Amino acid sequence: MAVDAGMKYIVITSKHHDGFAMYGSKVSPYNILDATPFKRDPLKELAAACARHKIRLGFYYSQAQDWHEPNGAGNTWDFGADDKKDFDQYLRGKAEPQVRELLTNYGPVCLIWFDTPRMMTAERSQRFADLLHTLQPQCLIDGRLGAVGDYRSMGDNSIPQAVLKEDWEVPATLNHTWGFKKDDTDWKPPSELVFKLVDIVSKGGNYLLNVGPTAEGIIPQASQDNLRAVGRWLKVNGEAIYGAGTTPFGTELGAYSETEKDKTGKPVFTVSEDWRCTTKPGKLYIHLFRWPGKTFELHGIKDTVERAYLLADPAHKRLAIRAAATQ
Repeated sequence: MAVDAGMKYIVITSKHHDGFAMYGSKVSPYNILDATPFKRDPLKELAAACARHKIRLGFYYSQAQDWHEPNGAGNTWDFGADDKKDFDQYLRGKAEPQVRELLTNYGPVCLIWFDTPRMMTAERSQRFADLLHTLQPQCLIDGRLGAVGDYRSMGDNSIPQAVLKEDWEVPATLNHTWGFKKDDTDWKPPSELVFKLVDIVSKGGNYLLNVGPTAEGIIPQASQDNLRAVGRWLKVNGEAIYGAGTTPFGTELGAYSETEKDKTGKPVFTVSEDWRCTTKPGKLYIHLFRWPGKTFELHGIKDTVERAYLLADPAHKRLAIRAAATQ
């Protein structure tokens, strides 16, 4: 399904805040092999499938919060205040050894996606970074480890309003829920997913799009249908997405209101969704989300336009272009 959706890598939860390992961990018996009748390691099976389909594999790992461990962060109802715990005992006794397992038992890992860096000082973060750099130097660290990261993680479902020069990513949902919720059927349609994908790429970012499988491990059919629809769009237009750069314009993204202000007194930004632009050397990819009629005017081009065509046209038949006189 990931291949059909046009995805290039997968990040799967290896341990969330509940402290339960979704793989056969030797560090703690609180894992899917030792604590359930399932008796299989789904991450090992997924790693093999990713290798077959040439999809890169990454792991989500909750490094700080662990509600099962007395010294892990987050569980204050059973184990008291976090600042009274021996947090380093938990890190050295469970979190760091489990990350070592993930980096040594599942083949090449493209990314460790850490989360909620409570009490993660620079020194504690560096210990994890050293593990990754030693065991798998090509493995990326997300922006939520603590003091160390290879790129910036934006807030959940939070897309910035302008181009950012740094590397960044938006973790996002297909409905309103990260896990599975049977009564959340407010699915984002393919048109919205495509717009968000293009919008993010045009600003220099990466789209980490979540699926919430059922207890049986089934990805909801609506998620499958919508993601495959995006994949069909990418088969035609992927040239304008994969490896593409940011817009050279910016006015198409929207503007701040001259009159309307938010609760903090700052001007409200109104997003425009008519069109977006992604780029490659010598090429502008204009994504039209509202068809402009018979003509589309593009202001601010500094170079000579040699030709224009639709990516969806296999023959790349030339479209009529006219350069307006400059003042």
